[in-house]
Amino acid sequence: MSSEFVIKKDPKGSVAKIFLGKEEIAEIKQGEGFSFKLIKPKDKMEWIVTNFVDGEHRPFSFSVRKRGKKSIDQVTDKDFTEEIFVIRDQLFKHAGKFYMLASHPEEKSWGEYVNSSIKYICRLDNFPYSDLSEVDFHHYTIQDKIKRFRGKAVGEASGLAVDENGHCVKLDSELNDIALFIAAISYLIYASG
Repeated sequence: MSSEFVIKKDPKGSVAKIFLGKEEIAEIKQGEGFSFKLIKPKDKMEWIVTNFVDGEHRPFSFSVRKRGKKSIDQVTDKDFTEEIFVIRDQLFKHAGKFYMLASHPEEKSWGEYVNSSIKYICRLDNFPYSDLSEVDFHHYTIQDKIKRFRGKAVGEASGLAVDENGHCVKLDSELNDIALFIAAISYLIYASG
């Protein structure tokens, strides 16, 4: 794994702090309503992370949006309109390939997978769809089929943010350009409850 993020609950102010190695690189703050702000102070970057996907609040789903051209001082959550990354029902597409959070890796037996505290992120090389919008997530038989898809592990998440070790997300280099988003969303999905 080429990137290792640790996300720790912040007892003051922020929802959580994100570390890459020992360096604090970002923070998650509460936004308006059910949204969160992902902030990288060093680069003066800010995104809205919300579970409002495809016109509705969806479990295990998040979209990352960046703001328009307004000055950061004048921005509200509504100004973050450009959707740049989406995880829908634990699935996402990146560089033409599909990936799934909490997936069962091909190289792990069912017993190994079920008894592990690690949640794997897998690349679904044989995924039969070309776009997330083609998958009817509300249809039970499709959901059942998705759970059976297995792939090559390209990342893993473990630990709870409330303990001293935090929530750890390790990712292969093929996900480097979206790694911060995956780490933040993994924390929001699995560790914040």
